[in-house]
Amino acid sequence: MEPITTSVAITTILSTFKEPILKKFNDLSDEINQIFNNSLNNYVSNYYNKFSHTKTFIYRDEKIDFYEVFYPVTIKSNSKICANSDDLKKIIFEEKFITIIGAAGSGKSMLMKHIFLSCIHQFYTIPIFVELRNLNGSDITILEYISNIITKNRLAKTEKILEKILVEGNFVFLLDGYDEIFSDNKNKITNEIEELVDLYPNNAFVITSRPGANAESLQRFNNYFVQPLDKKQINEFVNKQFNNHENKESIGKIISVIEKPANADYMEYFTNPLLLSMFIFTFGSHPEIPKQKSKFYWNVFDTLCTKHDTFTKKGFWLHERKSKLKNEELEVVLKWFSYISLFKGNYNFDLEYLQETLKAIIEKFKFECEIDNLIYDLTVSISLLIQDGTEYSFPHKSLQEYFTSILIKSLDNDQKEEIYKNKFKLLGHKTIGGNQNFLNLCYEVDKASFLKNFLIPIGEDYLALEKSKDHDVRLKSFFEYFNVRVTIVKNKEDLRFGGHGHRVHSIHVLNEFFNRGLVSSNFNRNIECLNLLKDFLKNKEFVDRGNQDSYFELHLNKNFEEIKAFLICTELINSESDYTNFIRDKISELKKQIEEETISTKELLNY
Repeated sequence: MEPITTSVAITTILSTFKEPILKKFNDLSDEINQIFNNSLNNYVSNYYNKFSHTKTFIYRDEKIDFYEVFYPVTIKSNSKICANSDDLKKIIFEEKFITIIGAAGSGKSMLMKHIFLSCIHQFYTIPIFVELRNLNGSDITILEYISNIITKNRLAKTEKILEKILVEGNFVFLLDGYDEIFSDNKNKITNEIEELVDLYPNNAFVITSRPGANAESLQRFNNYFVQPLDKKQINEFVNKQFNNHENKESIGKIISVIEKPANADYMEYFTNPLLLSMFIFTFGSHPEIPKQKSKFYWNVFDTLCTKHDTFTKKGFWLHERKSKLKNEELEVVLKWFSYISLFKGNYNFDLEYLQETLKAIIEKFKFECEIDNLIYDLTVSISLLIQDGTEYSFPHKSLQEYFTSILIKSLDNDQKEEIYKNKFKLLGHKTIGGNQNFLNLCYEVDKASFLKNFLIPIGEDYLALEKSKDHDVRLKSFFEYFNVRVTIVKNKEDLRFGGHGHRVHSIHVLNEFFNRGLVSSNFNRNIECLNLLKDFLKNKEFVDRGNQDSYFELHLNKNFEEIKAFLICTELINSESDYTNFIRDKISELKKQIEEETISTKELLNY
């Protein structure tokens, strides 16, 4: 990046987009100047300062320049690949509506910060960053939330001015964390997002989400998926993280361990930026490659508690432990704090919430320490919580998930059953997906209980649904239950498939667990199948996508007889029977895992 004065960059970009609006609406010049020179200037400056220097998983104690640690991950759609800033800028301008889907720790949030900063550096649009979880528990709409950002002073003519500004299309709205919207709010906020896009399609919109939250099914939006790091990128990522570190000889040692042929089976861990960062951070004390993801997290906790500051560039020393709590006592606190906050859908904590929750925990366990000293230890001595302004959070949400999983593992069978059967339903109310990392950790550390009390019952509930003996009746019910639909995209006179989606049911947890993205997995996208729909689609109204394309959603439970030839051609005719057999086979497979583990345990107990 070329060095540039922040205030000059922000003033320049705001003036660039303000002047045409002033000329067009001269009668509102005072109000428009007020918005651009004050509200927007203050907002963009605040977030620029917040993002331009950041704390990362590795550098938690001090903020460093964002671009000293940022590594651009690759994102890919069905037809395009984006591997650099120029590609990303082009995609945002040309497509306007994109989702970025990636697993825990894949680099989505860093990419969003980069988009925000590059908008300022390259003067190409005004970025508005919205953390969607902030809308949880709020009565205001997303448009009102954005209005509060853009017109903070609440001018008398606010609505009129905001309408004119947004219609011009000078913004990119970065909507971060779609998977962190509470499911109770899911339909409301999703409808508001789609309404916002429909009202102001001249702007660009970027949404990030973990897989499984149904962001993939948002209309207008083209889906881009974060790609795993390849071998070359892994090497570049490791080198990047050592830019500010004196001990650069560790680079070769780390890469040497990663590239050992014997470690090839664990390469998937290093294709994820978060897990790779964890390995870099813990390498000095744990140079072996863990076989399980949960071990990565334990290594992090152990390193933070015993060899803190060994990665910083300022030396090798330990912070004072003010609370005087031992490592195992701190682990108890972190497990219960994670459990309480995760099941309430809280990933960022203000000081009041932190004090109140930690106080309840230490009183229950009769730990003798001052709350402020405990918070100091968590944020400074071991840095397992990061303070950013008035908010606290884990370095990554997945650490919160890890501590929760090992808390559940430590409980007795009755307590586990209560959590898996009831608490996990509450988790469903606090998220619309994106829990796969947490579920995988529970499976890893507490397999038998997790399967018996949570995963298998989900599959059995689906199989217990009343099903007709008539194939067509079962198929129509299947399409209706999952709201299976095929998106047909029209460009001029050409038609193509644009994907299909479904509602979120608990059974999708099992789908995700076995990496089955769609309930209708055998979907033949042959153009000949599409041609069978041409007569049917002649009089159908296609919805404009804001570019040259328009789309039509074909709901498969409607017009069933009219599109039967299409269903046969695409093999969707076999969806219900294929899916039911899939669920039945997977349940049998899971029960076998429990049986094998039980037999092994008995044999060892009697050895």
